[in-house]
Amino acid sequence: MAPPMERSVLRPSRSLMTCITCQCFRHQTDDDGTTHPACELHASTIPQGHHLNHRCHQWLPRLELKIGWCPEAA
Repeated sequence: MAPPMERSVLRPSRSLMTCITCQCFRHQTDDDGTTHPACELHASTIPQGHHLNHRCHQWLPRLELKIGWCPEAA
């Protein structure tokens, strides 16, 4: 499992721009099968609950929110 992210990387966000809406947001499981939020960009796990109200300075919007869901189907 990836190491935990340092809290100094994330900054509070009161908008819709949070880690859970970033295209780098993923979940990882540990050896026990417990799910943990993770950041693919930083290759680390996100402290519990911080993905809901924090973001990093490299926050990127998810592509389907930017250009629409399934643009290749048009």
